[in-house]
Amino acid sequence: MTAPRPHIVTIIADDYGWTNIGFHTKSAEVATPSMDSLAAGGVILDRHYAYSICSPSRSAFQSGRLSVHVNDRNAEPVVHNPADPIGGYAGIPRNMTGVAELMRRGGYKTHFTGKWDAGMATHRHTPRGRGYDSFFGYFHHANDYWSEKIVFLATGTVDVCGNRFVDLWEDDAPAASFNGTAYEEELFTRRTLATIAAHDAADPLFLVHAFHITHTPLQVPKPWVDKFAFIDFEQRRMYAAMVAYMDGVVGQIADALKAREMWDSTLMLFTSDNGGAIYYPAGANNHPLKGGKYSDWEGGVRMNAFLAGGALPPAVRGTTTEALMHISDWYTTFAHLAGVNETDEAAAAAGLPRVDGVDLWPVISGVRKAARSEIQLSTTALVSGRMKLVRGKQEMTGWTGSSYPNATGQQPMFPHSPVDVWKHDCADGCLFNIFDDPNEHDDLSATQPHVLDSMGARLDELNRGHYEPDRGKGDPAACKAAEANGGFYGPWL
Repeated sequence: MTAPRPHIVTIIADDYGWTNIGFHTKSAEVATPSMDSLAAGGVILDRHYAYSICSPSRSAFQSGRLSVHVNDRNAEPVVHNPADPIGGYAGIPRNMTGVAELMRRGGYKTHFTGKWDAGMATHRHTPRGRGYDSFFGYFHHANDYWSEKIVFLATGTVDVCGNRFVDLWEDDAPAASFNGTAYEEELFTRRTLATIAAHDAADPLFLVHAFHITHTPLQVPKPWVDKFAFIDFEQRRMYAAMVAYMDGVVGQIADALKAREMWDSTLMLFTSDNGGAIYYPAGANNHPLKGGKYSDWEGGVRMNAFLAGGALPPAVRGTTTEALMHISDWYTTFAHLAGVNETDEAAAAAGLPRVDGVDLWPVISGVRKAARSEIQLSTTALVSGRMKLVRGKQEMTGWTGSSYPNATGQQPMFPHSPVDVWKHDCADGCLFNIFDDPNEHDDLSATQPHVLDSMGARLDELNRGHYEPDRGKGDPAACKAAEANGGFYGPWL
């Protein structure tokens, strides 16, 4: 078992392709020595799932709920429905307890760096309002890596404010002194390293470093791009450089913990928030998995994920587990490691869904082989044992090659592809054995109708608990608040 109250460091990548990490691909284009080494000495989580897009996965991690019970809509953070004071906002409902609040109850010092994407309408919706002692990052789905403005290439949308403002925040105020001073990921790295350096190692640390990388727009300092000059296709070259940059930061975080003599009592989790974005103008690849971000196919919902650190029992280091896991499970797992109960009384009093996350530590520590038998991935997808049901119209459908994107074919377009090859309608159900057929080539719905029917009935049953409030629409008051903040997005209610 782990030592009492280990330091817990979670690193979240953004839109990270299955192919774009070294322990899945051996290629000169994939330079991830730090992550490969950490994973080799830790535990690779081969069946770690999340939602197919950013905000629902991040909301699930912070709240301990499956996305269908907290937030399965990638709403802009400036939306508001005044008729619903609990769920009428983007991200996590006001009355749900965040994981950092639990960790503080367990005596942890809590810090968040990077992409939040789980709400900002009120102070309660921000990281500080959810229990983090410090926050340095941004609220939207993405921004420009140099200016921190909300550009169309970052989000693919224009909000009610016309994307006019800067999105960079420090604790409870605009981060005006940092805006535009360096590459955004460099700012985040400095803050995380400074947090580790200043931490009193006698106290347990709960730190989340949430990358903007590898989300669009594809931007990274030129010296990193030059390392991959041999890649002849610009998107793939930029993406490879961003992955290498991220790997270097992960290595720096591990080294900082080692320098402080904290590594031997640290549990590090690395995961993506969803699968790689294979549409234009993104640059990820999920080969040989099917599909990508915005789809329920494995390429959209099965994550690059691993654990590392000295808090892992020696017997499990250097192993891979195929136990089913969901990003929401870390809420309960971390709570148990902190010695606190994950029950959310505030949410129950407000009639909100209960915590779904299960404690993964018995699996991680080798005591049990599985903690879950099923995962409701969305209202249209369910994993049960070795089988997976997918329903309805799926964007981003298809298989990329081992080298992608390139000039030999057409990428799907964001957010909806006009190319029929990238769409498929499963109607009432496509069925796959994702252990025998992990790349989802063989639809078994016609040959195993009894399984299709039973899983369909189970998904119907689960969907009756779908939490789907009216989040509202863009609130012009958010724009007025940004103007008052000197041109920075932030909480306005």
